Amino acid sequence: MQTEHSKFPKLVAMIGGLLILIGIVLMGMAALAILGFLNVGILLERKNLLAFAIAIVAVGLLDTCAAVIIARW
Repeated sequence: MQTEHSKFPKLVAMIGGLLILIGIVLMGMAALAILGFLNVGILLERKNLLAFAIAIVAVGLLDTCAAVIIARW
C-alpha cells in the first residue's frame, strides 16, 4: 500500500518540469527582445494584454504552488 507522501515526488517533478519549460521560453523571449528580433510592445497592445497578463499570473501561481509543495515535502 502506498502512502500519501509517495505522490509528492511525481507532482514536484511534473510542476518543476513545467516551470523549467516556461522559464526557457521566457528566457528565449528575453534574449530575442534584447537582440532586437522581438518587439515587446506587441505584448502590451490592448488585444494581447489580457492573454499576456493571464500567462504571467499563471506562471506566478504555478511557481507558488511548487514552492509550497517543495517546502512541505
